[in-house]
Amino acid sequence: MTGASGFIGGRIVEVLHASAIAPVRAGVRRWTAAARVGRLPVDLVRCDITNPADVASTLAGVSHIVHCAVGDRGVTVDGTRTLLAGALKAGVQRVVHISTADVYGMPEGAVDESHPLTYTGRPYGDSKIDAENVCQEFARRGLPITILRPTLVHGPFSVTWTVEFAQRLQARPWLIAEDDAQGMCNLLYVDDLVGAVLRALEAPTLPGEAFNVNGPERPTWNQYFHALNDAMGLPPLVAQPAARARLTALAVQPVRRSAKIMLKHFQPQIMAAYQRYDWAKVVMKRAEGIIRKTPSPSEFPMYRRRASYSTQKAEQVLGWRPQVAMSNGVRLAADWLRHQGLVTGAS
Repeated sequence: MTGASGFIGGRIVEVLHASAIAPVRAGVRRWTAAARVGRLPVDLVRCDITNPADVASTLAGVSHIVHCAVGDRGVTVDGTRTLLAGALKAGVQRVVHISTADVYGMPEGAVDESHPLTYTGRPYGDSKIDAENVCQEFARRGLPITILRPTLVHGPFSVTWTVEFAQRLQARPWLIAEDDAQGMCNLLYVDDLVGAVLRALEAPTLPGEAFNVNGPERPTWNQYFHALNDAMGLPPLVAQPAARARLTALAVQPVRRSAKIMLKHFQPQIMAAYQRYDWAKVVMKRAEGIIRKTPSPSEFPMYRRRASYSTQKAEQVLGWRPQVAMSNGVRLAADWLRHQGLVTGAS
């Protein structure tokens, strides 16, 4: 297992350990990020997948790999190449590579695995396409590898699709208008993805075969926002008019960009000022609050897009079927958010 300290990788380790299917070796890049899986009695190892020596040591005696590690291009693409080269040399029986539905670009309508992979200029999706190309290269060399393309994975520990939206929902006014969020959300609860991984580890598939992994429903973004809001016990969600929401997003964009530039070039000095001066804490917290509750202009096309990712192939070939309805998934996520102290002001 690579990327065991992440949201998805951590959950896969938990399920593999709890089900006692096989001994688990959990690879993490940094010890400081390993607290979640470190509490389990699994074989925890430090593995930088861009380092051939680390990969060779980690793969000694390993029969199956679930590859979840992701990062910059060096990790996502070059690291995948190094890992698969090590897997081929070690005689690994099966690799399951976690890709993303982002490899399809920004499609509309029904999307199955025959849809072309499309570069958009966005680093995450583009690097995942290149990583899939590396997988196909090694599949042609005889490495048994299966590619999974999950949609929007939510649930406990999901920063992007659970925690950040929970923070926004609590920071009123809500700045995503109803008319701007009629697109399909394609929610996938994390345990349904884990189920697909378990099937992919044992199902007899062709090397390099890819499968969409999506949830059992196709809610709109509006439906997801309201469901998560209600599950957290917050007051009814009242969206601002579309024009005001979009103008606010545009107005905050310079603040967002400036914050990124300042943190990139002056993070030590900024943190020193934060710790030393009360006024700096007030200013930074205020700016952070504004940025967190305000959508960026680039998000609105995503909320309007009506694409549905088919799982028919995964159901037929892998024998997998999603089980967790959105209502159950957001309830479990809200329970975790409360346990973590991330929900305040709930009824």
